[in-house]
Amino acid sequence: MTEQMPYLTSNRRTILKGAAALAGVAGLSPFGLPRALAGDQPDWVWQPMRWVQINFTDDDPGRYDPQFWLDFMRRTQTHGVCLSAGGISAFYPTEVPFHRRSPFLGASDPFGDLAKACKAMGLRVLARVDPSVVHADALAAHPEWVARSGDGKPRKHPDDPALYLSCPNGPFSFGWVPEVIREIMSRYPVDGIFGNRWSGGHVGICYCNVCKTEFRAATGLDLPPNLLNRRDPALIAYNRWSDAKRFDQIQAYNAAARAINPQALFAPGSSWQRLDPKRLRTSFRAIYADQQQRAAGNPVWSAGRGAKEAACIMQGAGPISGSVNVAQMEFKDSVQSIDETLTFLHDGMAQGFRPWLIKFKAEVFDKRWVAPIEQAFAWHARNERYFRNTDNLADVAVLQSLQTNSTYRSGGSVNLQPVSAMTAGGNEAALNGAYQALLEARVPFSLVDDRDLDPAILDRYRVILLPNVACLSDAQCDSIRQYVRCGGSIVASGETSLYTEDGTERTNFGLADLFGCDYAGQVDRKVENSYIGIHGPHPLTAGLDDTPRIVGGTRIVRVKSANVPPQNPLRLIRSYPDQPAEEAYPREPASDDPMAFVRTFGQGRVVYFPFNLEQLFWEQGPRDHLILLRNAVTWASGRPQPMTVSGAGLIDVSYFRQERSLAAHLVNLNNPSAVRGYMHETVPAGPFVVNLELPNNTRPSRIRLLEADRNATFRQSGSRLTVTVPHVALHEVIAVDIIPAQVKKTRREPKPTTLLGLSWRHRDEDLPVTPGQCDLSKGHHLPSA
Repeated sequence: MTEQMPYLTSNRRTILKGAAALAGVAGLSPFGLPRALAGDQPDWVWQPMRWVQINFTDDDPGRYDPQFWLDFMRRTQTHGVCLSAGGISAFYPTEVPFHRRSPFLGASDPFGDLAKACKAMGLRVLARVDPSVVHADALAAHPEWVARSGDGKPRKHPDDPALYLSCPNGPFSFGWVPEVIREIMSRYPVDGIFGNRWSGGHVGICYCNVCKTEFRAATGLDLPPNLLNRRDPALIAYNRWSDAKRFDQIQAYNAAARAINPQALFAPGSSWQRLDPKRLRTSFRAIYADQQQRAAGNPVWSAGRGAKEAACIMQGAGPISGSVNVAQMEFKDSVQSIDETLTFLHDGMAQGFRPWLIKFKAEVFDKRWVAPIEQAFAWHARNERYFRNTDNLADVAVLQSLQTNSTYRSGGSVNLQPVSAMTAGGNEAALNGAYQALLEARVPFSLVDDRDLDPAILDRYRVILLPNVACLSDAQCDSIRQYVRCGGSIVASGETSLYTEDGTERTNFGLADLFGCDYAGQVDRKVENSYIGIHGPHPLTAGLDDTPRIVGGTRIVRVKSANVPPQNPLRLIRSYPDQPAEEAYPREPASDDPMAFVRTFGQGRVVYFPFNLEQLFWEQGPRDHLILLRNAVTWASGRPQPMTVSGAGLIDVSYFRQERSLAAHLVNLNNPSAVRGYMHETVPAGPFVVNLELPNNTRPSRIRLLEADRNATFRQSGSRLTVTVPHVALHEVIAVDIIPAQVKKTRREPKPTTLLGLSWRHRDEDLPVTPGQCDLSKGHHLPSA
């Protein structure tokens, strides 16, 4: 089991003391942007840092112990609770027709009693409503409330055939659900509504008469027959129409709640990922991400990825909280391995999530989770100011593309079945490979959404990875081009920009001028036993210069270029048979076909790999591909990362700023089950040496290790700190208190970059920067030695 750590000691301060301490910073957003819903009052959503969600079951009334939960919230200094109120079952004496009361409710009011007790403690309260199901009596009275299959029959719940799936687009969602919300808000002192399964995502396409009529009126089309033909114009139109309906729902539910309490909010727990981020930021005040645990085939860093996804959507417009469930998902009364649960919880916290505990069933059978979660929450509470982030200091980002995942399919590597849902469809495997490589390289990084390529977002980063981002519009290509021209850098691979946003193949890359090569008209989609010859020394081949060849791509884009350097560092060795063994030899000499294009463009840098580099790393894990990706990011960046880590072990890292401090996180993922399967034991890691870049005009006043609970050993050289971390049991945080420093500003002329002992010059064919096109004061900095 996890080694006992100094932070795993209960903090017995009351919730009222925690609330008083919190009042001093109420309203400060993660990016320093206070928001007020009305008047000059700060928005309360910034206050809560720790949440507990209790999902009642029908038989909980009269059986569960409310005092257990109140005591738990005091010990953990919980700031907010989410309590089951209604929807499928009502846990209060509802008067709304067809709002089925729990059959065990009797004269009790478990939701109301617990909500009032939590408010008396100073907690924020969200009422959980699940409108996904309709009971048989409601179907009989209101057949228009129920989702229909293509043959017009009511859609039954997949696990309980006595229940029916509700239509998310008709009078049930837009009439009945707001009535339930208004009843809850008017009766109880709650701060908002949490929507569970609110969007009908489990339904797919509903073929009820309401959906048929409204869709035809809006688009002139019939509903698409299925979700499989991604390029069907009717399906494309349906997705847009469905997204618009989701925003209509959010607006309707917010209006219903705020009609009673002007400070209230509706908080969708899921189905926000596919919504337009710009519009979403004007509709959401906070994200409460319903990502409770990982599937056995997914990596443990999926919690951290969820935090990055939520952060890239919100862009500081509201706080992000991420859930963790202590139960085994298919066995809700059984407790998950505590090492698995704690690692999932801490990885989310390290990437910016405010922790949100979910417990199915208020009655607690197995209490093995209680003490470890209490201790983790209490540690978070003691160190809360180092988790109130105002900025993410990562200067590398990975571009994620919903449109690529919607219209493009890459397939798996040769002779390899997909290992999980995280490899299926679009460029998901490539994105996961880029994620895993950056994690193993210990590069702090963020995610950027391809619908959000504004300069204000792109200019935060020195390097952006495009892992086989196949589908990009002309406007998106222009945004990336301008980003590079003005000093940003990209690392791209595979079929990036070879297709338009709707999946139509271009005759040439949309980013051909950046890549320095043209599409030769063919993608070899099933390449076996090919290799890449290494020809260094070169920035890309550092660590491989004693290696004559490495594994090649299994999906190769044929390209042509008139300006390939004669000493290209990576060259194709064409495929040849690997069976039988006697026939496994090359049939032709190594080619001169380049497998990397490394160049400058304007004031930025570009690395392009014309093969499925990241996908192959994710699916087969060649260490050489990790080295290539790490070297590409290093050269593209042109300077050390703001946080670097040396030492042995698999760790996830991040680097955040708070109002008066910095926090560098190291989460220990060192376990044979970290990538696939569940972790049953966390293996201690370390020692590590961590080097941190101090933000401009700051200096450290104190540096502590929060897990070890002691002052850190460090040295400072200019703007860089070097901190020794002897040991990471689970989640060490280097907490740096900072104070402003008066620094005399001097102008320094840029110098040629020298990296890995090699001087890198601009190529003759690079395009010059047109005067007036770039405002470098707002964005990128040119790489310097």
